Amino acid sequence: MAKKMGLVLSGGGARGAYQVGILAAVKDIAQQSGLPPRFDYLSGVSAGAINASSLASNAHDFNASVDNLVKLWSNLTIDQVFSTNPLTMGRIGFQWMKDLSLGSLTGTTPGGSLLDTTPLRQMIHQNMDYAKVEQNIKDGHLTALAVTSVDYANSTTVTFVQGHESLPTWDKGRKRSEKAAISTEHIMASSAIPLLFPPIQVNDRFHGDGSVRNHAPCSPVIYLGAEKLLVIGVRKQSTTAHERRAVENQISPSVARVMNTILNGVLLDAIEQDIDRLKRLNEYAMAIPPEQHHKVALRPLDYLFISPSADIGEMAIHKAHKLPRIIRYLLKGLGSLEDASEIISYLLFEPSFCSDLIEIGYQDGLAHKEQIAQLLSK
Repeated sequence: MAKKMGLVLSGGGARGAYQVGILAAVKDIAQQSGLPPRFDYLSGVSAGAINASSLASNAHDFNASVDNLVKLWSNLTIDQVFSTNPLTMGRIGFQWMKDLSLGSLTGTTPGGSLLDTTPLRQMIHQNMDYAKVEQNIKDGHLTALAVTSVDYANSTTVTFVQGHESLPTWDKGRKRSEKAAISTEHIMASSAIPLLFPPIQVNDRFHGDGSVRNHAPCSPVIYLGAEKLLVIGVRKQSTTAHERRAVENQISPSVARVMNTILNGVLLDAIEQDIDRLKRLNEYAMAIPPEQHHKVALRPLDYLFISPSADIGEMAIHKAHKLPRIIRYLLKGLGSLEDASEIISYLLFEPSFCSDLIEIGYQDGLAHKEQIAQLLSK
């Protein structure tokens, strides 16, 4: 009997298009190998939550689901994600200026975000069929969908899980699960990049991007019962061109470069650290003599981790001119556009950029053809 497989999709704003390219490669490799792709557990954070939820609503037809995602990301525009019209940006800017200047007198704090994501809410709602998620679970096409966010009230990582009633729950310090019927609010909450996108209220609490404090992004599908994993990251593993230039030009970092570092630490580091942890645990498990297996619960876990072969931040710099003028103006106030390369890559929801990321993801997926086929066959 085939092992139950989990799909783990990390965050990264517009970088989520890269994940879709990998999935397109998985679709083609499965067709060529005669191995039907089946993800029993879908787990997503931030942009990954959007992709995972879309896959869940079409779990009965993986090929059509991937085709829908390719079409969605290939045609995605910035105004479908956040408002950039002068009236909206002016209102947000005025609110920040007023609250920063008069907050001590009025008792108010600055606005919750720099951008208005009302268009993103509409886009998610229009492209999701939540009834199909539940139907796919009932029909056995899917075991669980997990969407993770952070609770700003107590800094707890909360994973909302929709699936069979028999699924386990967990409460491990700052990590807990909560059974829920996944909705637009859950996906918006998981996608709320700190400072850039506003916090989202789910029930009686405000939540933000699930990458915040999420030190073990692979854990939800493992807790739920996955026996093998496909994990997709969105950052090149080797040193980037921007990092090399920063070392060569030893000058005081701009605010943009500091924000790059902070956002990378918040959004991208956890998945890589979790894979390193998973690798070490597998090494420990395989070192246990067979006659001792009955004494420990630790077992090796099959997994494949794929991340970009290209420097997405460097790619974003060359397409920065496609950002709305007012966004470029704000970023230049923090430093050079080169210093803001990572921020730009999160916000560049633009057809040509996303299409490039899909193509890179597709080629990276094909480069792992043997490993993907092997994972599907286990």
